[in-house]
Amino acid sequence: MMGPIGSGKSALVRELVANFLRQGCQLLYYCIDDPADVVKLGLEDHHIAVTKIEEEGRLEFVDMFSLGAQKLAESLPKMDPGVILEETLRFEDLLAYGRSFAMKASLGPKVIVMDSITPFFLLAEARRVYQYVQVMRFATQIARAVTISVLHTEVVDVNVENATANLADGVIEMRKRQGEVLLKGGTLKVLRIGRNPTPSRGYFYQITQQGIVFSNTPMF
Repeated sequence: MMGPIGSGKSALVRELVANFLRQGCQLLYYCIDDPADVVKLGLEDHHIAVTKIEEEGRLEFVDMFSLGAQKLAESLPKMDPGVILEETLRFEDLLAYGRSFAMKASLGPKVIVMDSITPFFLLAEARRVYQYVQVMRFATQIARAVTISVLHTEVVDVNVENATANLADGVIEMRKRQGEVLLKGGTLKVLRIGRNPTPSRGYFYQITQQGIVFSNTPMF
């Protein structure tokens, strides 16, 4: 799922997660842009009994945001500023935390959410991103899961954006409405599903307190 910061990607992901949990899925949520407490509150706003589902073993959080903040605090006094980001958020940590989830007996269809992978790609070359995404695809297959990853565009190098999009099994693009202050929303397009191109149509959406509301009429 790609789009600029503020386009509503995280809001849509949390709505999807809420629906996955209602359908009995087993879910691993990497909290990278926000701490786990904030994500849990967002799910509870969708009437999800987070604590109960955690106790059932169907929902796990990896609080990469808080882990990164802790590493950052420990590193600041002694580490060169140029390597702080590279050392506090490492792609290898994602795989390490997800290994036990992948090996668990399934309680339902497995879903992995990464919101967002952007910090891991900020300093990476396109070649490294290609390797990372290939590993993510392989790990997802091993876990027999579906992985949803969020990438902020206009932040990382355009070659990184292209490498990520080209390797994904499907691509959704969200673009926020320009020049509008009172209404939060934009347009959503499904750019690709599998290797098949999709019609270049989009749907207007609006971000409300009740969630994301989509128009029924496609735009061309």
